[in-house]
Amino acid sequence: MQVARDLAGFSRGTYAAVREDMRGWAIFQALLARKSPGGGTDTGCTAADVMQFIAPEKSTGFQIMFGKDLGLYLSRSPGECRTLRTMLLAILLAALPLRHPSAHASTLSGQVADAVDHHYLYADSGGWKALRPGLLAHSAMTTASLDQQLMQLHDSDLHLITADQMAMLRAEAAGDERGIGLVDFAVTVDPNTGRSQVVTPLLDSPAFRSGLEPRDIILSINGKSTTGLTHEDVMALLRSDVGTLRLIVSRDGHERSIDVPTSTWKQEAVAARDLEAGGKHLGYVSVRLFTADSGEKVRKAAESLAARGVDRCILDLRNNPGGYLDAMAAAGSAFTDQVLGWMVHRDGTRDPIHSSSPVTQRMQLAVLVNEGTASAAEILAAGLREAVGARLVGSQTFGRGQIQTYIALNSYTGILIPVANAQTPKGAQFNRRSGLHPDIAASSSPQSGASDAAYLKAVELLTRG
Repeated sequence: MQVARDLAGFSRGTYAAVREDMRGWAIFQALLARKSPGGGTDTGCTAADVMQFIAPEKSTGFQIMFGKDLGLYLSRSPGECRTLRTMLLAILLAALPLRHPSAHASTLSGQVADAVDHHYLYADSGGWKALRPGLLAHSAMTTASLDQQLMQLHDSDLHLITADQMAMLRAEAAGDERGIGLVDFAVTVDPNTGRSQVVTPLLDSPAFRSGLEPRDIILSINGKSTTGLTHEDVMALLRSDVGTLRLIVSRDGHERSIDVPTSTWKQEAVAARDLEAGGKHLGYVSVRLFTADSGEKVRKAAESLAARGVDRCILDLRNNPGGYLDAMAAAGSAFTDQVLGWMVHRDGTRDPIHSSSPVTQRMQLAVLVNEGTASAAEILAAGLREAVGARLVGSQTFGRGQIQTYIALNSYTGILIPVANAQTPKGAQFNRRSGLHPDIAASSSPQSGASDAAYLKAVELLTRG
């Protein structure tokens, strides 16, 4: 009955998306008939398995954790059913009850209202209740005008997104497209000013090398003010291929101009090495972004270090804006088999965040964090601190622990909606800029050699005793 239970969890939008893809629809029907996609008897495939065979761009099961950051990583496995890797143990498809569309759902504004009503973490708030009637009263609203309306809720993680924009977001999350180093989930909205704000530039990117810093407020891009622009409007400007982007930013109340070249650059998501210090053999693993394979790369790095006798390791999560949550959980499983955190829904229920992969090597850990450590990276830092006693070294993290899901509204527009908050294993939250405080404070901007104060503090910590 597992198949029946999982299929009952399909939302109306997912059902429609599956039916649009004829191959996916045939598989869907086969599972309803309790047959495997290969034509045999039921092999225990679930609704999640169906999604392996459906084009990701047509799946409402695609979720990402970036603060925006949690989701379902869609992969394909030809010829056989296998368990699909998920961003969390509880996937959206099994969590959303089958429901009938509202009377307004035939219009885009009605579809938006329907999605927010059923899934938005703060749907019961006064802000949404006040905005909803006006949104439904204008049934001919465009995607852009609806997104402008949603901006009134001052929630940067709630916004509409076109199919093309979603494709770019997926490419950035996978590490295939990085632009100047400000990927979609590395830019948010400052709650105080309503202007675009940098979460962090990716390490060693053109934006990083040009001097852009976490929490910088972007006032204009090549002379165009960001006032009143939606998130996707800002991202379109940042993705421009114009040779050089001139950004006017506000930092600590002072404006400054920063020129960022749109040059090609490459960076590995995970880097590792070992080192000798204070008579100890230490490991160092840097995770710059949680791409789909980052977790396995961290596990392999930990295994390699352990084979060389390393049992103390520095895990560098500075300037990491997040990414795939299942990759983060896999990375954490290199060091612990305990729960790394919780996904807390608006009804108070919660699901564990962890990986079922066996522990690679238990090590004494020092975790480097800074203002650019956000979302999935914050979950990992907090989880390792509370699960295995890792010490956090550096400065307070960004504070972005809101979890989104993507819901397709039609063939060309979808909506990213916050559906839960992330909590540490012991129940602490770090959302809305209330980041994690380090155990050992140190200047935390990644530098080379003797200039990297946080790194040197971590080495000192691990070589004591």
